[in-house]
Amino acid sequence: MAKKRPMTTDDFFNRINGILKKKGKLPDILDYGLATHSPVPITNYEYDLKNDLDYGGNEGRTTSGGRWLCADRSGAKTYLDLWIEYTAEGKKCANGLGTFKTLRTDNGAMHIMAALLADFIIEEYAYVNANLDDFTWGARHPGDVGSAPTGVGWRGVDVHVIEGSGEKSKWGYSCGTMEAPTVRCF
Repeated sequence: MAKKRPMTTDDFFNRINGILKKKGKLPDILDYGLATHSPVPITNYEYDLKNDLDYGGNEGRTTSGGRWLCADRSGAKTYLDLWIEYTAEGKKCANGLGTFKTLRTDNGAMHIMAALLADFIIEEYAYVNANLDDFTWGARHPGDVGSAPTGVGWRGVDVHVIEGSGEKSKWGYSCGTMEAPTVRCF
């Protein structure tokens, strides 16, 4: 069944977090895994997943994208911060997904958090590729100006080449309307 609204950045973080939990890939050392406090709709899969795995002191403030910034580097905690970056209307944009934190700061904890990062990337990639239609809306990117209000009823389309074997190619592009591919191709 088609979704009526695009998934938001916090929903997406929680979805991948849930997959990791179900597969037993969330480490026991986590203090928390917290989705962004500033969610935006993800209207296209053309984004880069970015991360910052580092030591930090406290989580008192956030960036405009909702990402945690640590006020000091005392090493009291280890954080894994995740966000998406994309270009919208010629500007580089970033929106937070969420943060994982552990109170441990030993070398083993850093390796465990690095493994969590790898698992998150693997599951995020698999989830998006298995659900491309859920990430194809009328707007080109999360938060685009001029997109349909809350994305309701305005779905885009993906155009893919069909290989000689009859299989869908991994190469393709997204369009905001059904008419756009005919204009672009012909």
